[in-house]
Amino acid sequence: MKNISKELMGASAIPIILSVLQSGDSYGYEIVQKVKDLGKDKIQWNEPSIYPVLKKLESSGMIKSYWKVLEGERPRKYYTLLADGKEQLKQNMAEWDIVYAIFGKLKTELS
Repeated sequence: MKNISKELMGASAIPIILSVLQSGDSYGYEIVQKVKDLGKDKIQWNEPSIYPVLKKLESSGMIKSYWKVLEGERPRKYYTLLADGKEQLKQNMAEWDIVYAIFGKLKTELS
């Protein structure tokens, strides 16, 4: 299977990032790595491509950032999911469920 298209990744970036943050606070590189691992390297994200999305989510009050320094490491900007982000994620999941259902029906009809 080919890598997932940039268009589809763009459309799914917000719910994916919110989903990652639902499981716990994370920093940019860690978010990218989690998504790559879950996508079995079919998803070609890099750190610079998610920062505009993280900034948008933060400015809209869905996530909040903070700096954290672990012993012997450089400071990292972590992101945490806020209540508005949890609500947005619920809405996004419901929307994606509709899309999946449509694809499922179409796939059955075409088989």
